[in-house]
Amino acid sequence: MHVIEQCCRGKHADQSLNEDGMLVGDAFAVVTDGVTSKSERRPWSPSGGVVAKDLLLEAVAGLPADADMRGVQRAVDDRFRAAYRAHPQGPAFFERNPVERLQANAVVFSAARGEAWLFGDCQIMVNGVQMPTVKRVDELLGELRSFAAHALRLRAGEGEASPGGDSPAPDAAREMIMPFLRLQSQFANRRGKYGYFVFDGFTDPTYPVHTVPVNPGDEVVLASDGYPLLKPTLAESERELERLRREDPALIDEYPSTKGFAAGLGSFDDRTYLRFVA
Repeated sequence: MHVIEQCCRGKHADQSLNEDGMLVGDAFAVVTDGVTSKSERRPWSPSGGVVAKDLLLEAVAGLPADADMRGVQRAVDDRFRAAYRAHPQGPAFFERNPVERLQANAVVFSAARGEAWLFGDCQIMVNGVQMPTVKRVDELLGELRSFAAHALRLRAGEGEASPGGDSPAPDAAREMIMPFLRLQSQFANRRGKYGYFVFDGFTDPTYPVHTVPVNPGDEVVLASDGYPLLKPTLAESERELERLRREDPALIDEYPSTKGFAAGLGSFDDRTYLRFVA
């Protein structure tokens, strides 16, 4: 792999809170996104997303170069389950309470196998062509938050949002949908309309994981969903992110999301971008 450019940046000033991560080695290139916790009990420090990200990268770093997709899946699951066994709450607690589990998405490129594996909703672009990874449940809850935010504006007598206008209460809209965000974990690693893959220590060993062939000389971009409008270069992706911040800062119109840009944060989410030639 020849790395062209890379960036991993947390939304908080304190980068130890960054729930995104990246690994670049001779055998594997990985971008991972620890899931923002919806927990009420907060069993992980500094957050479940940070712990999940770190454990996932450690698991992949320890694999043999010829590990296949299911080998990656088993290694990450094993690492998460070991964390549950070591936790004071014990593994039964996390089996019963999926919202409290470690959760992470990842895209993993294997140099030996000439493949990339999409474990969840991290992103990939090969030679300028992006593969869709948005989950149906995220679309649903993004629309629901948009609905709530617009309804709050109307109730406040402000009418419909004007282009580029700040939402008066984007956090209030997120709090309104938080019960549904917590319910979402019930669909983790299930099939069907709202089901989705996520590393949580309880993945289905036969779950369909999208595999993308990568040939020598292909230009590849791996990214987290902190770049909602992914482009072939980091500069272009950053420009689109800044445009969204100006034109749809609450993320309820052009790109309905479950959270928006907030004052004092570098972006609406942690973000990671890795571009290389295979």
